[in-house]
Amino acid sequence: MDRYTYTPLNAAKAEIRLIILLPGGFSDDIEIEIFHVESNYPEEEKNYEERSTNLERTFELLQVGESSRTPSYEAVSYAWGSEVDPYFISIRDRGRLDSNSLPVTQNLAEAMRYLRREDEARILWIDAVCINQQDLIERSVQVGRMADIFRNAKQVDVWLGPESASSDVAVNLVHAVAADLVTARNTKDTASRTVLPGSETDKLLANREALLPRIKALKELCQRQWFTRLWIYQEYHLATAAIAYIGTRTLDMRDLYKVLRFIYVDQPGRLVSLQIKLTAFGRAADILKPIQRKTRPLLLARRLKRSLCTDERDRVYAILGLIRSEYRVEIVPDYTKSLQEVNKELFKCMMKLQHTAHMAGSLEERQCGQPSWVPKLSQTLSSFGLRSASGRSKHEILYERADESLRLPAKAIGTVTAIWFDIPPKPSFGRSALETFRAHAHSNLLDSVYPLGGDMFDAYVCSLAGGRYLENHELPSHLPLQELRNIIQGGDYSTDTLDKTQSAFVHARGRAIFSTTDGLIGLCPFWGKIGDQIFVTPGVNTAIILSSIESQPNHYQLKGECYVHGLMNSEALLGALSAVAGEDLWSYRWERVAGNHQIIFKNGELTTQNDPRLGPLPEDWNKKYWSEVRRRYYDEEFGTDGTMRELYFHNRSTNKFSYFDPRMTSKALKRRGVAFEDIIII
Repeated sequence: MDRYTYTPLNAAKAEIRLIILLPGGFSDDIEIEIFHVESNYPEEEKNYEERSTNLERTFELLQVGESSRTPSYEAVSYAWGSEVDPYFISIRDRGRLDSNSLPVTQNLAEAMRYLRREDEARILWIDAVCINQQDLIERSVQVGRMADIFRNAKQVDVWLGPESASSDVAVNLVHAVAADLVTARNTKDTASRTVLPGSETDKLLANREALLPRIKALKELCQRQWFTRLWIYQEYHLATAAIAYIGTRTLDMRDLYKVLRFIYVDQPGRLVSLQIKLTAFGRAADILKPIQRKTRPLLLARRLKRSLCTDERDRVYAILGLIRSEYRVEIVPDYTKSLQEVNKELFKCMMKLQHTAHMAGSLEERQCGQPSWVPKLSQTLSSFGLRSASGRSKHEILYERADESLRLPAKAIGTVTAIWFDIPPKPSFGRSALETFRAHAHSNLLDSVYPLGGDMFDAYVCSLAGGRYLENHELPSHLPLQELRNIIQGGDYSTDTLDKTQSAFVHARGRAIFSTTDGLIGLCPFWGKIGDQIFVTPGVNTAIILSSIESQPNHYQLKGECYVHGLMNSEALLGALSAVAGEDLWSYRWERVAGNHQIIFKNGELTTQNDPRLGPLPEDWNKKYWSEVRRRYYDEEFGTDGTMRELYFHNRSTNKFSYFDPRMTSKALKRRGVAFEDIIII
């Protein structure tokens, strides 16, 4: 049988290929037909029932050249699998007796057998077959259309693999628990769920002996290869409906997420009591967790850095469909470009389209002779999350094409004088990491005063946690500061303590504890060195660590983002809260306002989003408060029901509204006496 030769797609008509998976028995050879259709149907067209699903009618249209209307189809999401020992599928050409062959992986061939029906054909889109993988130009174009292909599919078929000894137990558990879940009351989290007292799931949760094997089976399902792959993230999140196939069993993936979230977030104590590690559940739940369509590229890349792909350029291309459409205009998949070019293109695009910046940096990129500001997405460290080292400010980073440098104003914080220890960037850490944390918790830390207030021990503990503790955030997953102290000061290494260590100090992975000339303590990338300098710059919500370039004044290489205890709420730019009007009563905490987390300042009964350290607004500006419910701006911060509205700034001259404070520009801050340097990152 001859090898199949692809007919080129018509780029002018935005064509894609679809396949017809012909009916057959489970053991029969796999036979398909391939046809071209135009993919330029309207984005808003979602009535799949009105599309032609009759195969004979589809064939008639194709025979007379009327392929302008895309038929209803399903897109297949699967783990590619090994290319060793491929299976050859038969490709039939209508009107001819002979067939051609095309190699696919054994994993895909197995999926096609289970997806195939005995008595009727099925129209599918499968990347390995519908894209000529050997044609880099076609591959680039089709990858750019994959978001629309999955978004407009009637359904995404997720192939998790064949049945196993435990898969039926896991599928039955998901079906049963999903049927009993109800929204939890008395909680701010509308996604939080519980089960009704007396329900079958409630009885199961109380029966340790019956629950344990079911939880283990679900864990095995969550460890299947599909959950490890990069491209599945976009494929799943763009799906109108996503149905998992586990052999002959099916499962709604949305139900799976609800159950995983219930077990991992709402009922984590039960897993600990069963001595079940949470890692597999957390990873699967994180993959399936709904995302905002305007999620920033670097945050997605960080979330997916441990996901696997065969081409590192896909760490950019595989998330384009999930971020703002402006990125897809600026970044067009092109597999003729190098990985460094693709990563550089992404960062430059972020600088252009975003008002705030993440300065991730990368050790390997510098070693390869690339600009230090170009991130290597597979090695970016986790985000510190809710931080506001530069307040509500826009970034003022300028890209210089001539020497590929970044120019920006920055306030120096200090110089690194000691690296206490570092933690390898492994997916998890256990007893050895906790032993290291405890070994450096010297007794004299309790007796030493931290330069910015409090004692050195608290500064050490908070730095290890990256500032994540309950008193600072309202997030229930964060532990109280006293419990963090107890973990470091305690002597036990129980499963419960190690699990808490893993969760509470997750940001220590791949980072090092450092101290500066002024006695400040922080957390920086593990490749930070003595002599490196710490800066704060507008529009970057953490401090950044840089190494100076010898013989080039004000020139630096970027090491990455860092946490400096006591300087994560604009203190480097505005001073300490305790200095406000000679009082020490002000405090702050991250809380949710109108669906978004904001810094809330408190002084006795007074609660406000307005930073007490800032003076009056410029003459043309005033404050407005947005009500998400009413979809309008108000002059008052609180509604009549006591609900806090979100703070915005209104320019009366232009009649434009901004989230960013006009008092937080480098120009305005210089007038306050902030000593900015103009630095260059190469």
